[in-house]
Order: sequence, then structure tokens, then C-alpha cells
Amino acid sequence: MDNFYHSSQNFLNQNLARYPALAVGLPLVGGFISSSPSTRTAKGYYESLDKSSWAPHPTVFGPVWTGLYLSIGYASHLVALRADPTALTLPSIRSAAQTGLGLYGLSLALNFAWTPIFFWKKQIGAALVTAGGVFSSAVAVSYYFFKVDKAAGYLTLPYIAWLGYATALNYDIWIKNAQGPAADHARKFGKDANRLGKDVGDAARHAKSGLQHEAKQVKDDAKDAARSANRNAKNAVNDASDRLDRELR
Repeated sequence: MDNFYHSSQNFLNQNLARYPALAVGLPLVGGFISSSPSTRTAKGYYESLDKSSWAPHPTVFGPVWTGLYLSIGYASHLVALRADPTALTLPSIRSAAQTGLGLYGLSLALNFAWTPIFFWKKQIGAALVTAGGVFSSAVAVSYYFFKVDKAAGYLTLPYIAWLGYATALNYDIWIKNAQGPAADHARKFGKDANRLGKDVGDAARHAKSGLQHEAKQVKDDAKDAARSANRNAKNAVNDASDRLDRELR
């Protein structure tokens, strides 16, 4: 993994700054190659899976990934410009750019590996682990890209947002479809968490109802006390007035 990281770093440093088309085309071509063998079966397999209502339609993935690959590809070009040894760049910025590009290569490799794992091997759990790696590495990429070039950093944000959503979708599909002790345990944990959430919600509603009742009781008691005090005050004033009238007579 370390050798791959340094190899990808060197390749990206040397080429992405010179060739913007390569920077944009690299993720596009890699994504196309990794997904094309499974295109015919992917839709049927995806639709056969038990999913939540918030899962997107299969036709959404192609346009979304195309846009995201264009975005991160151009971001890598902006960062590679600062990693070029001939560029007038501070050593700290050049170092951050080189690190960011190395992580970017690792993130792309994990990204391209996800489709075969999920659709070819139908290993939903392994795909989930891979998706977590893609998301984590993409966050690290964004961090370094922001240090180098703000525009490049902002271009990575839609990619991260979609990866977070895709990872959550992968997890939801794993929970609903995967077999084995780990999936069974996760499903049981989810049910227990839902039950606990319901109990907490019921307790909160009960406590709220109790507090509202107590508050109403306190309010009524305060009103009664105020009315009683008002009556007593009026009676005291009337008694004092009557005594004063008798004394004056």
C-alpha cells in the first residue's frame, strides 16, 4: 500500500499539472472501466435488493458520478499546479499538495474497487468496508486540497457529501440483505436501538405530559391563591372602613 501511495503520488505530481484533460479524464475513464462489465447486471441486482425508500433509482448514479468525477478531476489539476517543482510555491504548500495527490490516488483506487466488489462479487459487507475507506480518504484529500487551493477544496465537497450518502445506502442495504453473524448482530442492534429510541420517546412524552399537568396545577393554584388574597384584601379594607365609620359617628 505504501509503494502504491508513493507511485501514484509521483505519477500525479508529474502529469496532472501538465495535462488538465488527463486530470479530468483519469477518474472518468477509471470509473467507466470499473463499472462497464457490470452495467447489464447491476441494474437488475440493485433493483432486487431490499432497500429503504430514500434509495435512488439506478438511472441516477451515472449522471451523478460523471459530474463528481469531473469536479474532483479538475480539483486535482489545481492542486497539481502547486505541486510542480518548477512552480513558485512555498515548500509547505508543495508538500501538502504532494500529500493530497497521493491520498487522491489511493481514494480513486478504492473508489474503482467498490463496483466490482458490490456488483460482481456481491459482497455487500466488503463493499461497505471499501466505501468507508473511500469516504475517509476523500475527507483527507479534501483537507489537504483546502490547504493548497480553496477552489480545489470546495470542488471536493459534493464528492464527500455523495460518498457519505452512498456509504449510508451501502450500510442500509447490508443490514437488510446480508447474511451471516455480523449482519444478524447489526440487525439485532438496530432493532434494539429502535426499541430503545421508542422507549425514550415514550418516556419523554410522558414526562412532558406530567410536566404540563404539574405546570397547569401550579398555575391554577397560583390563580386560586391570588383570588383568595384579593378577597381577603378587599374584606380587610371593608372592615377597616366600617370601623373607621363607626368611630367617626
